[in-house]
Amino acid sequence: MPQPGGTSPQQQPKAHRRSHRKSRNGCVECKRRHIRCDERRPACANCAIAERACVFPPVKDRPLRKKGLSPSHSPSGAETHARTDDRSPSATAWNSSDARTPRTPSDTALPQLSRTQSHPTTSEPSPLPSFGESFPQSYEPSWSDPPLFTADHLSLLYHITLTRDSFFMTPGQDTDILEMALRFASSHPYFIDEVLALAALHKATTTSPPDPAQLLHVATELQTRAIARFTRLSSTLPPDDMASSIPRFLFAATLSLHDLADTLSSVRALHHSQFHVFVNRFVDCFRIHHGVRAIIRPTWQHLVASELEPLLTLTHKARMDVEPGARGESKGGHECRPLHDLLDSSDLGPATVTACREAVDRLQWAFDMHRDLPTPVAGPHAASAFSVTVSTDYLDVLRRLQPEAVVVLAYYGVLLHRCRHFWIFGDAGAFVVRAIAQHLGAYWQGVMAWPLSTVEGAADEQAG
Repeated sequence: MPQPGGTSPQQQPKAHRRSHRKSRNGCVECKRRHIRCDERRPACANCAIAERACVFPPVKDRPLRKKGLSPSHSPSGAETHARTDDRSPSATAWNSSDARTPRTPSDTALPQLSRTQSHPTTSEPSPLPSFGESFPQSYEPSWSDPPLFTADHLSLLYHITLTRDSFFMTPGQDTDILEMALRFASSHPYFIDEVLALAALHKATTTSPPDPAQLLHVATELQTRAIARFTRLSSTLPPDDMASSIPRFLFAATLSLHDLADTLSSVRALHHSQFHVFVNRFVDCFRIHHGVRAIIRPTWQHLVASELEPLLTLTHKARMDVEPGARGESKGGHECRPLHDLLDSSDLGPATVTACREAVDRLQWAFDMHRDLPTPVAGPHAASAFSVTVSTDYLDVLRRLQPEAVVVLAYYGVLLHRCRHFWIFGDAGAFVVRAIAQHLGAYWQGVMAWPLSTVEGAADEQAG
């Protein structure tokens, strides 16, 4: 029976760990909340997770540490590092077999510092101040602040390099976009997160992975993290901030492409009785695409004069040549003429007719741009251009399932079908046309004749 003031051998480690957890040098916020601080600089893990201001008090109690061993010599130091590494989401990617020497970016930045603290050459305390005393835990990375990448993420990066010719909508320039994503990874990590998210979706869609559901989960996880980072980092910036204009534009464009892929994938799985869900998915997708236009507008002149100039001019000239209201009738196509005839004979109110007619003009403009682009593989830009520029008034009419607006969406399905060789679109355009024709019924078969014959004719050619 131990004495009231004594300590059994089994109790000694617990008492030692409790003494270590007192965290006398913790930040002000952790002390106020009476929780243990890991003393990481510039922000401890607790404050980083809670997004609180992390402030450390002046180092005035440092002489108290002379009573015990320094962190680099403390038996519990290795245990603390091991527990910290186990909590890190990237532990499987960065940890080595030795828990005391985690492979972190700081090992490269401060190699002598890391070796001094992780592999002490003597068990006796040095009479001079050690690096650990002068720079307390400066070698420990702040896992909660920079982006975390695992071996799976590196595999996705490698996948992009193998499929760069078909991955983005930028033939011949995919390598440049990847290079920019890596360059902005530290200052604007949301962009590389979204690129990797799209890569996971691409790999799950175009290959035969052993576990496609896991890849889709990774895509969603990375996309969620990218949006959270973008929102947090952009909330303090003005819309016309030039320094961040390139990564913000590329992120918005990649995110809208990802959302369009998710939308087209989800509508394929819907039953015909869920037509309202089918339409709402498109409306929500188009509204997200409008965010790209909102980001471009304040910094457009800066973007066209930047390193993005080759990418932006790929479609800029084609857009200007066929801009609605500026082109001649002889140059424009006639794909949407049945839609104009339909609106001319409708009994809709003036506001509804105007919204639908503007959408028809935009769609014909996209058809013309698709035809005038310099290379067929750039065609998906035309489909994206319609979703970015179509008016919100039309989207409001479409959400009400107004048949005339739904027919316009069917003609957009033909444009998607013409871009079916791009991995995101595939057979989605044909599915959109057939689903709308089934929903509208025989009364609308006249205006739906051309979209149906187009997708069915292409199907017959492939079968032959």
